[in-house]
Amino acid sequence: MIKKGFTLAEVLITLAIIGVVAAITLPTLMSNTTNAQIGPKLAKAVSMFEQANTALLNDNSVDILTDTGFLDSDGGSADTGEEESSAKLSAYVNALSNHMKVAEYTYPADVSQEAIDESGEGGCEVGAAFSEGTPMIANDGILYVVNYDATPDTTKAPHKQRIGNVYIDINAAAKPNAIGTDIFVFSWWNDGSLRPVGSSNWADSDTACEWQTACPNNSVATDYKACTGAIFENNLKVLYK
Repeated sequence: MIKKGFTLAEVLITLAIIGVVAAITLPTLMSNTTNAQIGPKLAKAVSMFEQANTALLNDNSVDILTDTGFLDSDGGSADTGEEESSAKLSAYVNALSNHMKVAEYTYPADVSQEAIDESGEGGCEVGAAFSEGTPMIANDGILYVVNYDATPDTTKAPHKQRIGNVYIDINAAAKPNAIGTDIFVFSWWNDGSLRPVGSSNWADSDTACEWQTACPNNSVATDYKACTGAIFENNLKVLYK
């Protein structure tokens, strides 16, 4: 009786082929898996921030954040002084933490000093940079950086006034700490809500910052700050490169 089987050479060749295929496909698979997690993490982070703001407004029986007393109504002008404005913003963050589980009020080691890739020139102006805000790290490892940098536009209804921006780093200290990869930017409104930078309703006439222009699907983004809008207007999917 002749026994059929694989020779050692055939087994080694097969394993080599499997190894090559795995080396080619595994990075893509891991990247797709990571990208698939970005949208849901961001949506959760935004929901937690907005719910905490709603609770803070209810605590103070007001409808807008500038009526809570924690923020300067003039956006922290020179008359107010940077130190006083910063102290008020810190007081706001501390009050907000009553409704969020906050582990630390600081940046992870070396994160604020790193050269965060803001990318793009003039397309998406979002105020103060990532390293210039007031940070807080939630128990789930998400870093929020709050920047109060705008004088409310009194020609608009109070809840439609933009008062600054919020950076959300979905993995805090973990790399790469880059805009559009694990750090995302939102405009912050007087009613406590967040709007993704780059979305069509972020500003009245900021077409240069809309994701369709700055971060189109299946293309390399020219301004990764706008990619936040791309995620939220594409069913929480990362479709840019």
